[in-house]
Amino acid sequence: MAKVKEEEVGVPVLKESMGFHLPNKKIHIKPIIKKGKWLSEEHSGNFMYDNTTAIITVPINAQTGQLVDPLTKEEREFFENKKVSGMDFKEGDLNIHKKTNQLTGEFNHWTLFEYRIHKNQGVLDDASVLDTLDLSNPVDYLKYKVLLANGLPGGSVSPSWDKRFDQGTYRLSLMDAAVEDDISANKADKLGKAWGYYTSIQNSRVKMHELVSVYWLENRKAIKPEDNANIEWLKKEISKIINENLDGFINLIESNYEEKLLIHTALKCGALRLNGKSFQTADGIPLGDSLREAILYYRDERHNEAKLKLIAQIELANTKKEE
Repeated sequence: MAKVKEEEVGVPVLKESMGFHLPNKKIHIKPIIKKGKWLSEEHSGNFMYDNTTAIITVPINAQTGQLVDPLTKEEREFFENKKVSGMDFKEGDLNIHKKTNQLTGEFNHWTLFEYRIHKNQGVLDDASVLDTLDLSNPVDYLKYKVLLANGLPGGSVSPSWDKRFDQGTYRLSLMDAAVEDDISANKADKLGKAWGYYTSIQNSRVKMHELVSVYWLENRKAIKPEDNANIEWLKKEISKIINENLDGFINLIESNYEEKLLIHTALKCGALRLNGKSFQTADGIPLGDSLREAILYYRDERHNEAKLKLIAQIELANTKKEE
């Protein structure tokens, strides 16, 4: 009796290379916003002008003059198997070297491939998403692979968000939707901490002034508050710091804030002084060229006596102020 092949009864026979499966993952396509000489980040044309379309095609390798192959061998075999992929490709259709024959109606799929990304009206920012691809969908997966192919040197697509500034030619960036969700959740947690701390000190001009002053000591390009800065200005400045440098604010309040405040208080009463970038004692002993170095100086057990002296000087100055 002749052996019936599984293919003949409708059961697909998977080749060894058919180990490829469409991943259960979603990818965001995000604009890369760059500051330019002519356009600000707030301009609606900071990425693309309103109601314009970016057309993504399969790139050509500058060295070989051939199309860049977007697919691996295993991926190509998957998509060319109709029973497995559900796509209307047959063997050889996704070969980048396939010749177009107008007489027979044969054509190279990749030379005609276009993925269009439309930009509606409005200003885009780092949170904007132009499109989302579901990689479990075969059509979306092919778009994804063509986008990745455009990540070669001189290409327009960054393969990941953290690499978006690696090449000046990048205009789009890919980002795992799950990763972005994690980043968003982490940012929400940080915002909660930042505004929670702000709420705890918002009724104290002294504590807010100390906070902004210590921030300036860590970030010398920031604004140094005037001694008589009013509470409304301080609230506005703290809000600005949280919105523009959230990580810096969290680092400020969670990393050795009491030690930072000690240095600030010593500077204010004259027990320490700043000579340019150099932190020094009132006697001119150098402590370092940054707030961190000054903290480490007093944290060193060899300088315990100097730290006790510093605290005594602060207490004496406070006593005189109260008299």
